[in-house]
Amino acid sequence: MKVTNLSSIFAKSFITAALFAFITFIPVLSNADQHYGIGSEGLKAGTVPGPGFYYLMYNNYYTSDTMTDSSGDDSNIGFDISVIANVNRFVYITDKKILGADYGFQLIVPFVYTDLEIKAAGVDDDDFSLSDITVEPLILSWHGAQYDAVFGTALFVPTGEYDKNSSVNIGQDHYTVMLSQGITYYIGEGKGWNISYIARYEKHLENRDLDITYGDDFSVDWGIGKTINKFYDIGLIGYSHWQVTDDDGDDAAADSVKDQVHAIGLEAGVFFPDNSFGVKVKYQNEFYAEDRAKGHSFWIDIVKPF
Repeated sequence: MKVTNLSSIFAKSFITAALFAFITFIPVLSNADQHYGIGSEGLKAGTVPGPGFYYLMYNNYYTSDTMTDSSGDDSNIGFDISVIANVNRFVYITDKKILGADYGFQLIVPFVYTDLEIKAAGVDDDDFSLSDITVEPLILSWHGAQYDAVFGTALFVPTGEYDKNSSVNIGQDHYTVMLSQGITYYIGEGKGWNISYIARYEKHLENRDLDITYGDDFSVDWGIGKTINKFYDIGLIGYSHWQVTDDDGDDAAADSVKDQVHAIGLEAGVFFPDNSFGVKVKYQNEFYAEDRAKGHSFWIDIVKPF
């Protein structure tokens, strides 16, 4: 979709900035069961762009030296992990209407490098490969005077490398079905301030090499932001995640501990109208976790509308 005038540029810059956050399925970096990469959302999380084709590239660095126990304390096992993810996302929003909403779909192809050390277990390993691809056949988006809303369904496909005897696996070795629902609310006629969230529910299918079906996961990403001079966005972001049902199967842990994590951070973004592309940076600090890694996440994301 070619930009031909200033009003079109502004409209596209507005929706493109929102697209950075919308329904992004970055592979999770710190947990073995969850597919959705919490923290990949941010400002205007419930907003979807108008009809057109969009390419987005996400570059994420996650690091942690703390593996928490069921009480949220450091397990003191000499844990250290670094993950670098490069995620390529292809989005098409059509002119077709369903229930008054724009209909779209997308494909996400991630590549992930992981370096893991656990001194207590004698683990020191790394790996790089294609991770699990995401297919999103249904995206429905609504646009009101002071709000945007979205509903989506996605399937995570186990295309990444997996070996049940390996300490580092880029793939998850199971399918996951995920439902998403989000809203962005704009404060004031100029839409300068915005509040948004997007909620995800993941239903995991049985692991193909182990006798385990991981428990369901629920996540919420949120943001409170300000748009400045039309092309700049800055704000406070965060996320929370809870495992809501027990793992099941002979290979499931006997303690039935459900993991959780919570984070807060900052986001800043800019759109370049002359070149019709945008860049944003993001930082998140995980300030509390149980039964999973607690760390820091850094993002540099690029979006290009066509």
